[in-house]
Amino acid sequence: MRYYFDTVDPSGSRRDGVGVDCPSDNSARRLARKALGEMFSESLNEGDETYEVLVRNNSGATVFAGTLAYRRD
Repeated sequence: MRYYFDTVDPSGSRRDGVGVDCPSDNSARRLARKALGEMFSESLNEGDETYEVLVRNNSGATVFAGTLAYRRD
C-alpha cells in the first residue's frame, strides 16, 4: 500500500505527492518515527523547533501523526 508523508519543520510545510510503498500501517508508522528523528538530527538546533509528520494512506485516512518539539533553555 502507498503512504504519503506530509512534514512540517522550521523551514515550512510540505505535502507529499509521491508517497512510499510500505507493507503495512505499522511499517509506515515506524518510518515516520524514524523520519522525525532524522529531521531533528539534521537541523541546526538554534532555538525552539517543532517537527511534524502526518502519514496518510491511499484513501487519505491518517494512520500516524507525530510531533517532536525541541526547547532550548
